[in-house]
Amino acid sequence: MADCEKMLRAVLQSSKNGVSIRSLQSDYRSLCGESIPFKKLGFSTLEEYLQSIPSVVHLEHRMGELRCFAVVCKATAHIAELVARQKSSKKSRQFQASASYDLDLVQSRLIEVLEKHSSGLWMSKLPMVFSKMFGQQLHPQALIDLEKWTHICSVEQLHITNQSDRLIYPPLPSALKAPSPAASSLQPGPDVLPHLKVTISPCAASKSSAVSVSDDVRQGVKDLLCKLSYGLWAHALPKLFLDTYKIPFPEHILNDLSLLHDICTVEYPIPHDKKKASWYNTHLTTSLPHLFSLSPVVPPPLVFPSEQYPSVLITDAKSCNAVTVRYVGKNHSNAQEAMEDAMGTFYSQSSTHLPLSDPVVGRLVAVRGEDEEEVARGQVMEFMTPSKVKVYYVDYGFSVETSVTNLLELHQDFISLPLQATNVQLAGLEAFSSHPQVLSVLDTLAIGKILLMETLDPCQQNEMPVVVLYDTSQDEDLNINSICLKALQDERMNSPLTVNVTYEDVCITNVCSDGIIYCQVPSRGASRLTKLLEEIEAFFISKMTSESLVSRPFSGKFCLARYKGKWSRVEITDIHDNRVIEVLFIDFGVPATLEVTELREIPPLFRKVFAIIPPQATQCRLADLSIPKEGWSPETVQWVKEAVLGSKASKMKVMKVDEHKGNRLVYIYLFTGIDSQELEDCLNHQLAQSDHWQKLTKNNTVTSVDIGTEESSQPLQMPPSLELPQPGQCVDVFVPVAYHPGYFVLQPWQGFHKLVVLMGEMVLYYNQASTMAIPAEIKKGEVYAAKIDKNWYRVVVKGILSSGLVSVYELDHGKHEVVHSAAFRPLIQEFRYFPFQAIAAQLAGLPQHQWSEDASKVFRNHVEKRALVAQVDHVHEGSEVKGEFWKCKLTVYLVDTSMEDRDVWIHTIMEDLGGESFSAA
Repeated sequence: MADCEKMLRAVLQSSKNGVSIRSLQSDYRSLCGESIPFKKLGFSTLEEYLQSIPSVVHLEHRMGELRCFAVVCKATAHIAELVARQKSSKKSRQFQASASYDLDLVQSRLIEVLEKHSSGLWMSKLPMVFSKMFGQQLHPQALIDLEKWTHICSVEQLHITNQSDRLIYPPLPSALKAPSPAASSLQPGPDVLPHLKVTISPCAASKSSAVSVSDDVRQGVKDLLCKLSYGLWAHALPKLFLDTYKIPFPEHILNDLSLLHDICTVEYPIPHDKKKASWYNTHLTTSLPHLFSLSPVVPPPLVFPSEQYPSVLITDAKSCNAVTVRYVGKNHSNAQEAMEDAMGTFYSQSSTHLPLSDPVVGRLVAVRGEDEEEVARGQVMEFMTPSKVKVYYVDYGFSVETSVTNLLELHQDFISLPLQATNVQLAGLEAFSSHPQVLSVLDTLAIGKILLMETLDPCQQNEMPVVVLYDTSQDEDLNINSICLKALQDERMNSPLTVNVTYEDVCITNVCSDGIIYCQVPSRGASRLTKLLEEIEAFFISKMTSESLVSRPFSGKFCLARYKGKWSRVEITDIHDNRVIEVLFIDFGVPATLEVTELREIPPLFRKVFAIIPPQATQCRLADLSIPKEGWSPETVQWVKEAVLGSKASKMKVMKVDEHKGNRLVYIYLFTGIDSQELEDCLNHQLAQSDHWQKLTKNNTVTSVDIGTEESSQPLQMPPSLELPQPGQCVDVFVPVAYHPGYFVLQPWQGFHKLVVLMGEMVLYYNQASTMAIPAEIKKGEVYAAKIDKNWYRVVVKGILSSGLVSVYELDHGKHEVVHSAAFRPLIQEFRYFPFQAIAAQLAGLPQHQWSEDASKVFRNHVEKRALVAQVDHVHEGSEVKGEFWKCKLTVYLVDTSMEDRDVWIHTIMEDLGGESFSAA
């Protein structure tokens, strides 16, 4: 019952507007693969069961139906994030030709759409809005059926300037519906907001506005400014408001713009002409590089790329809160190049040279280059002289001065493409956005370069994207945000480490298997940090609120976590999901795996002073000791830890200091617990003479060490077999790895969220279970947990290789890997209840042969790391019984259903390659 409640809460938490009780079963089934077993739990109806668990679900009657809402629970809030991530990443994977759909689910989601668009929504826009909100295409049949759903919505047929469209809005009493839009007042299009405001009559609205600004008017203005994020002229607002909502705009507001000061910003480009005021959304004044006046037709908003790490060109950075970028890729660069080619051809014709008769600041224009060949879109920013003007190139993100004669009328054909330059904000640098050192580093590392950009999940609607930038052009990926923040550190607060100088009162904080020993040396920074952390303890006792929680973790973020009972500084080094985080305690050199709820934001009062204190843990190595290829054995690490950790009288003599890319590595002689500084008394010498060091350097292998076992005396059971789909069945799948059409791996989408949870639990368990023994013997055919890169995987051993290496198969992801024996741990029973998720498969509809590398690459590009639909052609039995988990189990057709107009059958793509698909061998 506890598991059922846990997953039920996850389903409900993923929908802010609740879930209809009629669609709850289908939502639960789509995520968990089974229905809510309320009868098995002793209840006659689903509603009766839900009423019995008030700590999990809250029931409310809304819009004539019973809806279910999640009750907040910190212990399971992470599951909602995982489910929401699954929903947002899952594209439409139902065949577009299918005539059936989940009625309850569609109706429930339609209610959510209309709650968000209470002003009404054009029917032609509904599929696009539905897809954007839920990550799935609205079934075409639903567009036909929804006119019958009068309890859900009302549909009105409209005919505007020879165009026909229907408007859909929530069902309200007819007395409250506004009149239909006039036939000549509006051109439907992607740049126009809902054309009908469902509200009280215009007469009533006008009366109420005489005294104050009604909530409807305030919300209407706010919605317009959110849509027109580049701003609009005040004199254009009344007509736009009337055209959009079909009610007059209260004229008295134009005489006192301060009435809306809380929802918009007003600027006066011409100081002595109050009628030329510009209005901007208060929360969006920095969302675009520049603002311009309203034109008859305006460019649509920029659509962000769907990939997680798109490439961007950094064109400008006025501050870390306003970094101008331009997306690079075929969906952006190609479209812009095509438009500019067309502009060049269009404006090269003498008949289309349309110089501006009266250019004004803020206007969108076509700008002719000095060579008179290239033409690009620009915005008039400032008149330098009567004949010279500063123009901002809206697709590139920089400004130039040019002659007024180079400004041409921008034809409406060149307004349909969104402006390509947009502003983003660098995560973690908000408090230092204009610091000279930060901007200097940003200018050196980012401006003019193409970088990868990670956009963090937004906290508020329509906020400027908050991002992390990465430079992947070097051997090691560079986190630009993190490097900018570290530029603030004052190295003078650490003690200078001089060769042949001995330092006393050294504290050893950690010993690692790669031979690194972290040492704290007394310094001004250490003393200041100690006092600050004491103040932090007192601050959190009296002033900790929900604002202290870390809501948006990202790699490179600095925050606080508890270490040995006290708050300490940490840097986030990896994120497994939004719940499980890997961090480094930067002042101790201690890595840890934590839940995000264990992190706290550094209070604003302390951020600047914390930023200037460098990490207090110095990386050191014992001089004169070579490190074996596979690192120190667990025995050696344990021996060194027992010798140095906790020692209060340690000294170190610096022998060499290596500086590399901002990192410092110090080679030392280490003395613990003695006054002597003779070399034969140092830890280096003692370790070199020890028996296990001699054994380690001789064998160059890792010896297992039993420091407490978690293995049960009871035999461990294998997970239940995954139920395979049958011939003719269609299933949603994800392809984690693909080699060629004759061999690739599927994961059932239905179990994807459970796998994410399992992976997070394994990371938490094995990273924190430091006392678990390495298996004394790795056996072929046995199942283990193995650490590969930074994650823990369920693997089966395929073969034992030399030098302690082991060949394995990842049972949930289908990859073949080679892992060192030191990375293995017993797979405990807790992680053996969920079926292995990897299903090896081959593509149907093609003859099986040796595939060429070029053909295999084409195949991988179309299927790897993508969500698809698999139609089963044949099931191969018996391979799992023999323990050969990597053998092919299914022959399937793969279908890409992400396109709006058609489904793509992958085997037809491979067929079109013809003879090119065969290997020369």
